[in-house]
Amino acid sequence: MKKRLISLFVALTMLLCLIPAAFAATFNAGTYTASATGMNGAVTVEVTFSDSAITAVKVTAQAETPAIASGALEQIPADIVAHQTLAVDTVTGATITSKAILAAVEDCVKQAGADPDTLRTPVEKNTADVGDRTAHVEVLVIGGGGTGLAAAMSAMDNGAKDVMVVEKLSRFGGSTSVSGAVVAAENTYYTQSIGLEPNSEVWLEEWKASSDSDIGVLGKDPGYPTYERVSNYFTQVGETVNWLEDEGVAHWVTYPFFPNGRYQVPDYVIDSETGAADPEGGYMLIDHMVDWLKNHDADLRLSTTGTKLLTNDAGDVIGATVQDASGSYDVYASRGVVLATGGFAASEPMMREYLPQFADWIDLTTAGAGDTGDGMQMALDVGGVFYNDPYVITLGSTSRNGSIAGFCMSVNLWGRMVVNSKAQRFFNEGYMPYQATVALSRTEDGIAWALGDSKFAGAALLDAAVDGSEVVKADTIEELAALMGVDADTLVKSVETYNTACETGNDAEFGKDASNLTAIDAAPYYAVRIYVCTGGTIAGVKTNLDFQVLREDGSVINGLYAGGETSNREMYAYAYSSGSGVGYALASGRQIGMNLMK
Repeated sequence: MKKRLISLFVALTMLLCLIPAAFAATFNAGTYTASATGMNGAVTVEVTFSDSAITAVKVTAQAETPAIASGALEQIPADIVAHQTLAVDTVTGATITSKAILAAVEDCVKQAGADPDTLRTPVEKNTADVGDRTAHVEVLVIGGGGTGLAAAMSAMDNGAKDVMVVEKLSRFGGSTSVSGAVVAAENTYYTQSIGLEPNSEVWLEEWKASSDSDIGVLGKDPGYPTYERVSNYFTQVGETVNWLEDEGVAHWVTYPFFPNGRYQVPDYVIDSETGAADPEGGYMLIDHMVDWLKNHDADLRLSTTGTKLLTNDAGDVIGATVQDASGSYDVYASRGVVLATGGFAASEPMMREYLPQFADWIDLTTAGAGDTGDGMQMALDVGGVFYNDPYVITLGSTSRNGSIAGFCMSVNLWGRMVVNSKAQRFFNEGYMPYQATVALSRTEDGIAWALGDSKFAGAALLDAAVDGSEVVKADTIEELAALMGVDADTLVKSVETYNTACETGNDAEFGKDASNLTAIDAAPYYAVRIYVCTGGTIAGVKTNLDFQVLREDGSVINGLYAGGETSNREMYAYAYSSGSGVGYALASGRQIGMNLMK
């Protein structure tokens, strides 16, 4: 009898241990507020408790980038309430925002008199049999950024009835959504309205001059671009701009930005409401493209990842296996599969393998969080070929201080100086961004500081950003050197030499143009730690002019297409041309959609 009682006691104890910890929490009922640091500053939440449950979680204030963080801002609060736990999955691509929300909610739990450790029970995954979910469509698009959405729209515009788009992140957009959606284009409705004749010959010469130039620290590209591909883009991008306007998803206005004054084509940015340039143009464009597809009954699936391509005995691609939270299933596509998964700038393994000189800064890339090379690998697995000599879209520099990250991308335009860890200048700060990126990537230890003084127009912004580590401020150059951790005598000498160059208008060291020389001589002085900033990769799988994926022998893999950053190596040398990234994404997507339906 005693043994039976002991056994019963042990069983009950074990049973109690299996009860989710979430149910053990008790709270002081009420509403509490807390904040935690997100990507762009404080994320503030308001959490309401009954005596036994979290009844509501609201994000009441935040400055996160909508294109990146919107999924986390919606999903994390909902999951916490639904599952009564802090052990919810972070949202892919918005990890920092997700963790900020969770940290702030944890603070509120403590304010409510509960132990957060009692709310650590992981959400139970759905392992139930969901049955056969095999799908049959005409077109399957893997990747929901600018390229993928344009391909889906174009296919439907050209007669497709059954189109599915799968996107592994919690929202559509990719790199396009985090861009300003600036597109260099000619022969658009706008250029026609002002009487500007298309001049692709001039544009092509400009492209060649940039591609063939020796940028000093890198040299000429050995084999790219392919100018037939570039010329095709020139023709298609203007038609694409007009097409998107015809479809009512974009309002295009002139944007006066010409990198070196030789473009004979205007640049554009999208703003559907004001008709003015807007830094969130890409975000708005993606939302309007998604709305168009919803209105045309496209099958749009978020948090769904393409895992492998399906082929027949002849090696043709006939569909793909995809996976969501419930499991994997096959999608068969009678017309073809489109790989629009972006590049690999957000994949540390691929960056370490192909572009190790930039791998230490992948957390600072402006590429989409989903740019992990998935589509490229899927193509390689069925016989596709990777382009030789991949590179990065070079944007210049950035800061790990989020408040000035975008500001620092234009460090080459400051008219100031940059020094390395030895307190010495090491390149011409007036370089174009792609040149500056290369110079920064070739420092011995990855350390570089941008210096300025009170005369700089952005001094007020720097004042607000001073943090003692990434942004420092001092009344003397010697004091500034101490804060930077560099030799004071060397820094003083470097500044003096630079100021002499400014006075004479002759930079004997690096040849910086006199118009871009401004002395550093008015206290207080500022130094900003700067890092390499990339906007994606110039790489991908080989395709023909119809964007069909090719094998090593040049033959076509029937049923498989790739565009945008998944196949863009032939567009560029080492130099990236402003206004072409989003333009190529949209134009290649549109062409793929048309080719699918021929």
